[in-house]
Amino acid sequence: MSFDLELTGRRALVTAGTKGIGAAVVDVLHNAGATVVATARSTPADAPTGVQYIAADITTAAGCATVAQGVLDRLGGIDILVNVLGGSNAPAGGFAALDDETWAKELDLNLMPAVRLDRALLPSMLAQHAGVIVHVTSIQHELPLPESTTAYVAAKAALSTTARRSRRK
Repeated sequence: MSFDLELTGRRALVTAGTKGIGAAVVDVLHNAGATVVATARSTPADAPTGVQYIAADITTAAGCATVAQGVLDRLGGIDILVNVLGGSNAPAGGFAALDDETWAKELDLNLMPAVRLDRALLPSMLAQHAGVIVHVTSIQHELPLPESTTAYVAAKAALSTTARRSRRK
């Protein structure tokens, strides 16, 4: 069974598009006819034909700016933004084990890239009166594993809340 997702000619950006969920999203969008740009820290050697990559570290403001400008320059606008980037490297031990540096790294990985890219690319979508932003979050903001993911959970909960508050009615 196949479905026409009506994505032919749509312009999409997928963060963390080289493995896991990001690579799967890139594959689906590309196979459905969208023009896809994906982010990664480096361009993959085995990049699928027809998918463009922008190499940047989007855990930084400069990396997000590079990606946003690159997408607008290459595609002339954007229809779909899928924020996949995320993960956790926090140590076990719960809340007390997390110092300021760990909190900042978790927020810079799991929240700020989506916030920065949304802020940079949403004006293009508003100008064309169309577009969609998808944030991949985590069930852990509902069912956390408190011994190791406190900062990750907080970042993903903030991302979910930000997305809910940003919807247009």
